[in-house]
Amino acid sequence: MCSNDLVPFDLFYFAIVFVILRLSHGVPVSSDVDTKAAIELVEAMDATVDPCQDFFQYACGGWIKKNSIPQSKSGWSQFDIVNRKLTHDLTEILKEKNSHTDPFPVRLARQMYSDCMDNDTTESLGLTPLTNYLDQFGGWPMTLDHWKESSFNWTNTTASALTTFNLPLLISIFNDLDTENTQTSVIYIDQDSLYLPRSVLVDLTGNPAIATAYKKVIVESAKAIRDWLRSNVTDVQIESQVDAVLKFESQLATITVSDGDRRNNSRMYNPMTLMQLQNWTDGLSINNSPNKINWLEYLNAIYSSANITIPKTERLVIVEPDYLKQLVQLLNRTPPRVLANYIHWRIVDALAMFTNQRMADLQFEFAKVTEGISKPILRSHQCVDVVNELMGMALGSVYVQKVFDDQSVEEIQEMIVNLKRAFKSLVSEASWMDSTTKSIAKDKVDAMNELIAYPTWLKNKTALEDYYDGIITTSTGSHFYNIQQVHSFLNQNELASLREKPNRTEWNEKPTIVNAFYSGTTNSITFPAAILQPPFFQKGRSAAINYGAMGSMIGHEITHGFDDEGRQSDKYGNTAQWWSEKTLELYQERATCFINEYSNFTVLTGSKLNGVNTQGENIADNGGVREALRAYRYYVAANGWADSTKFENLTPEQVFFLAYANSLCGTDTPQALRTLIEKDPHSPYRYRVIGTLSNNEDFVRAFKCGPGTPMNRLNKCVLW
Repeated sequence: MCSNDLVPFDLFYFAIVFVILRLSHGVPVSSDVDTKAAIELVEAMDATVDPCQDFFQYACGGWIKKNSIPQSKSGWSQFDIVNRKLTHDLTEILKEKNSHTDPFPVRLARQMYSDCMDNDTTESLGLTPLTNYLDQFGGWPMTLDHWKESSFNWTNTTASALTTFNLPLLISIFNDLDTENTQTSVIYIDQDSLYLPRSVLVDLTGNPAIATAYKKVIVESAKAIRDWLRSNVTDVQIESQVDAVLKFESQLATITVSDGDRRNNSRMYNPMTLMQLQNWTDGLSINNSPNKINWLEYLNAIYSSANITIPKTERLVIVEPDYLKQLVQLLNRTPPRVLANYIHWRIVDALAMFTNQRMADLQFEFAKVTEGISKPILRSHQCVDVVNELMGMALGSVYVQKVFDDQSVEEIQEMIVNLKRAFKSLVSEASWMDSTTKSIAKDKVDAMNELIAYPTWLKNKTALEDYYDGIITTSTGSHFYNIQQVHSFLNQNELASLREKPNRTEWNEKPTIVNAFYSGTTNSITFPAAILQPPFFQKGRSAAINYGAMGSMIGHEITHGFDDEGRQSDKYGNTAQWWSEKTLELYQERATCFINEYSNFTVLTGSKLNGVNTQGENIADNGGVREALRAYRYYVAANGWADSTKFENLTPEQVFFLAYANSLCGTDTPQALRTLIEKDPHSPYRYRVIGTLSNNEDFVRAFKCGPGTPMNRLNKCVLW
C-alpha cells in the first residue's frame, strides 16, 4: 500500500500551500503562472483515491467530474480544451476585417470563412454544386430515372475525387519519400480506408444498430438528391440498390488488411514498374470486364493535374498486393451500376457537409448512433475547422504573431536537448542491446530533425504568398466551390512533389494543430505552436510540470523512432535492418510484453484493447515518461532544486507524474470508444496513464506503491 503521507487532505489548503521558487538566469519569474497551474492540477484531482490503486482517477477524477462531454462531442479531453481555445483564437482572426496590406492567403481565408457562414447562399445553392460534380461522371445511379452505364468510368471518377477533394476510393494512390531511398519520391499504391470500422462492415448483421443507421443515411441522402433533381425513382428502388451497395462494401472490407497486420515495412514494400503492374493485374482480370484497370490511363488521369506524365517505366510501390489481387477479382464480378452507386455514395458522404441543412441533418442523425452525440457542432466551429484544415499556414501566420510567444521555443529546444540525452543514457544502460546496435540508435536520435512552433519563413509576407502561389486569390462566393478550388490546389502541389527533390526539414504540418508528430521517412519530430500551451507547456512554469506534461510528449515522439515500426528505419528514414539478430530477438520479446499487457485491459462491457494495433503508441508512452523524468533530473542538476514545485505532501517528482497524467485526462462516449478500440492506434486515456505508470519503477518509488498493487505491476514491460 501507499505511505501514510499521501492520505486525502483539503484541496483548497493544498492549492494555497503550493509554493514555487523559480529562477531563470537569475531573474525571478512571476509566481502567477505556477499558482494557476497548481490550482488546475488540484482541481483536476480526486484526492480521496489511493494513487497506488488508480492513478488516473487520482489525477483526473475531479477533472472528469467538472468536464462532462459536450452534447456535440463524442469525447472530451485536455486536447479538446486546448482545441477549444484554438478555435476561439482562430475565430477572432477570421472575423477581422481584411486590410489591403494583409497577405492575400489571409484575406482568402477570411473570405472562405464568411462564405461558409453564409447560410442563405448555401441553402439557395442547395445540392446543385454537388449534383453538378456527380453529373461529370454520369450521376448517382440510384437517384436517376435513366442512368447510362457508358457514362461511368470508375477510374476516371476516383481519379477526380482524389485530385479534386483528396478523397481516395477503392485504391489509395499517393507519392511519398521512397523508404528504400528517402532521397527520392515514389508513387505508392495502397488499399483504401473504410468508412466504418472493418469489423462492423464485415459483420453488419452482428452490429444491427449501426447497420440500420448506416443504411438509413445512404437511403435518405439518395432521396434528398432524387428530390433535388426531381426524378421519379421510388423509395423501394433506392432501398434495393442500397442493399447491393452494402453487400459490396462488406465484401470490400473483407479483403482489406487489418491494421494489426500493417506494421511490417518490408512486407508492404513491393516495387515494380507500371508495365509489370499492368501485366500482373491483366492476368487477374476477365477479358471483357467493364471494370478492368488501365494503369497508364489511371495514373496519368491523376498526375496530369500536376502537369506530370507517368510513363510505362514508372517505378511504383505496391503496399498490399493481396488486397489489390482480391480487389481486381471483386471488380470482375461487380456490376458497374453497383460500383457506381458505391463510389458516388462515398463522394456524396464526403461532400454533404458543404451543402444544405437537409444533408447536414442526415449526417447528424447518423453520428448520434455511431458517436453518441446529441447535438450538432456549431456552424461557426465547423467553418473554422475546415478553413484551418485547408488554409492552416495562412491562419498560422497571423496566429503565431498574435498568440504565440516566440521565447517559448528556447525552452522547448532546451527540453529536447535533455530528452535526447536521456534517451541515449537509457540506451547505454540497456543490458539487452549489443554495443554496435546501441551506437547506431544513438546516432539516429542525434540525427533527428526538430521542427518547433512554425516554419521560420511564416511571418514573411512574400514567402507566405509564394507558398500559396497558384491558388485562387478571391473566394468564389460559394462554400462548396471554395472547398473544391482550394482542395484542388493543395492536391496538385502534393502530387507535384513526386518530381521534386525532398526537403527533410520542410514543414508538412500547420502550426495551428493541437498535436505532435514523428515522421519516420524524415526522422523528424514536430511540435506545432498550438500544442505549446497549458496544460502541456507554459514558458516559465515549474519544470516539474513542464517536463511531466510536455517533456513526456517530446519523449513520446522521440521514442516513436524506436517503436515497433520506427525501429525498422535508419537515421535517414530508409528501411534498414540495423539491429543485430540477438538484440532484435530481445527487442521483440519486450515489445510482446506490451502487446500482452494492453490486450488484457477490459473496456466497456467485456471488450478488450487491441495490444497489437496500439503497441507503437504504448511503447512511445512508456518510453516518453521514463526519458522525461530523467531529463527533468538533468534540468534540476543544472538549475538546482530551487526550481522545484513544492506541494504540501507531494514531492517534485510526484508532481511530475501528476502533470503527466493530468495532460491525458479525458473521457469518450461508449459509442465512440467502440470505434476507438478498433481504429485508434492510441489506447484510451485511462489506459495510457495506468498502463504506462504501472510499468514505471520511478513512479512506484515516488508514490511508495507496494508490490502487486494495481499501479505496481509485478511483471513490468520496459523497452526504453
